[in-house]
Amino acid sequence: MNDAAKENKLKPRFMVMAFFIASGIFFLDMLLPLGVADGVLYVAIVLIGLRMRSRSFVLYGALAGTALTVLGIYVSPPGGELWKVLANRGLAIITIWMTAALCFWQIRIGKLIAQAQEDLEQRVQDRTAQLDEANELLRRQSEFVELHKDIAVASNEARDFENTMIYCLKRICSHAGWPVGHLYLLPERGSNHLVPTPIWHLEDPKRFETFRKITEATPLDTGVGLPGRVMASGEPSWIIDVTEDLNFPRANQAKDIGVKAGFAFPILIGREIVGVMEFFSTKAVEPDRKMLGIMAQVGTQLGRVIERKRAEEGQQELLNSLRERVKELTAMYGVAKLVSASQDMRDVLDKVDSYIIPGMQFPEITQVKVNFQGETFVSETFAETSWKLSEKITLNGKQRGNLDVFYTQFPSSMNGDPFLKEEHDMVAGLAHLLSVAGERLQAEEKIIQSREQLRNLYHRLELVREEERTRMSREIHDELAQVLSAVKLEISLLDKKLVKTDSELCRYTQMMLNLIDTTIQAGKKLVRDLRPPILDDLGLLEAIEWQAKEFEARTGVKCELKFDNKHFILDKDRSTTLFRIFQETLTNIGRHAKADKVSIRLSDREGRITLQVRDNGIGMNPKQISSMESLGLLGMRERALVWGGKVDIEGEANKGTLVTINLNREHS
Repeated sequence: MNDAAKENKLKPRFMVMAFFIASGIFFLDMLLPLGVADGVLYVAIVLIGLRMRSRSFVLYGALAGTALTVLGIYVSPPGGELWKVLANRGLAIITIWMTAALCFWQIRIGKLIAQAQEDLEQRVQDRTAQLDEANELLRRQSEFVELHKDIAVASNEARDFENTMIYCLKRICSHAGWPVGHLYLLPERGSNHLVPTPIWHLEDPKRFETFRKITEATPLDTGVGLPGRVMASGEPSWIIDVTEDLNFPRANQAKDIGVKAGFAFPILIGREIVGVMEFFSTKAVEPDRKMLGIMAQVGTQLGRVIERKRAEEGQQELLNSLRERVKELTAMYGVAKLVSASQDMRDVLDKVDSYIIPGMQFPEITQVKVNFQGETFVSETFAETSWKLSEKITLNGKQRGNLDVFYTQFPSSMNGDPFLKEEHDMVAGLAHLLSVAGERLQAEEKIIQSREQLRNLYHRLELVREEERTRMSREIHDELAQVLSAVKLEISLLDKKLVKTDSELCRYTQMMLNLIDTTIQAGKKLVRDLRPPILDDLGLLEAIEWQAKEFEARTGVKCELKFDNKHFILDKDRSTTLFRIFQETLTNIGRHAKADKVSIRLSDREGRITLQVRDNGIGMNPKQISSMESLGLLGMRERALVWGGKVDIEGEANKGTLVTINLNREHS
């Protein structure tokens, strides 16, 4: 019961109370003389109207009080002066009406306050209703935000595609309060054909078993069924009752599929639709636009999962491809290294399969066969099959064989050609590499033969030159020396006769004799330079010792000799070669080393002759040692190679040079 109802119920009581109060005051007024009673007490009637919050009661109370106050003048016992009585009664009436005016104002204020309170209460009620509605909206919005956040977190942290999708299906079903969720995917980019997946959320698997089997057996084209509609429009779609919808083919495949309402939304990567998620309820439900709006955003989030899955698959494909390319490059590199290191084509062809097989996609079923210039090289337990990859091996533009790679069985993971394009390229490259290797080894063999011929020619020229030097030395020694001796003898006789007959001419004969002596000495030196007789008469040790003394006398460079074997014996040709290399070494020291000391050591150990010549001069750097422009050093090395030997030169700046000459006693 409100305040107005209570006041209406109390009005009769207040009226009775006012009547009795007015009657009592009037009775007192009749008892008290005029000088004592003045009618002010009738204000109580007005105040009762105020209590009743009735303007009319206040007015009637004021009128009644005024009337009774005036009437009291006539009914009250006489007393006091008349003007005082009238003044008091007038003041009483003024008081009554002032009180009535205040009551009018108070009642008006009270009504305004009451009205304000009612308005406030109504506004509070309206505001409370709005707040409740806002709270409900906020709650739903919070649920949407929480759902969106959970999907976003699951999408961003996804590691396993299937488990992530199952979680998202379950989360959306929980949010919507629907028991069935399922995923359709596009099998490949650009496809218009949706394929059902085994990815579900079923609140009661047994209850929805029929619907699950029908769905997993029903791929859909664009525009067909709920997922097809979403695929065609690119936007979420809602069906109030799928059993009443003409474009829901799954509803026609069983009497009761167990579902009614359904909604679906696209999974997007950018603007590309890559899948559709669908959800179903067991009863018909009107569309929820806010739900569909949120699902559109969820579809974008889930697109990241599929995008990451695609990226991972692409990355895995790239890794697999790189792995295969690395295997192929390793095979190419291995064969190239084998070719570069080998000097025999047969050795290359015998080992080439050990590099090709690991480079193939299926090495466990790979075998290799190589035919080259009438010879065949095959893998162990080789058997030909129809799965063959063959390339030609050519030499100088003409086919000289084949490189064949076989699979012993057809790879189960392949369709059509079992060999990859890259494997075709690899085998073609290897065949070309073998062709190049054959041409190179053939050319190298010719070069080796040519070098051997040149070396033999050089050796022959050296022998001819030594023979010619020996012949010339012998002719100069025998014939020229005899002629010069005879001429000297004749001029000596002439000189003795001229002393007696013409002493003036003796001066000319003496000059001629001196010139002949000088010529004889020059001839002897020329004979020694062409072919030192000591080398043929006394042997290599004495020739080296003589040459060292000659060098020391000519250059002033001190020579120290050490022979490990005093009874050293070596054949004529090797002695000549070693002596000539020794001569060239001393010549180089005299020209370039700026040394003041040379140590010479000759040893003969284990069938190998070693002559070491060390100086303390300015030394040689590696560039000078290996220079192809130093014909003297090249000549020394070529002389030694003829007898299976070599010349090693070691030099260091300001620390001298060591020349080591090694010759085999028997030519290898």
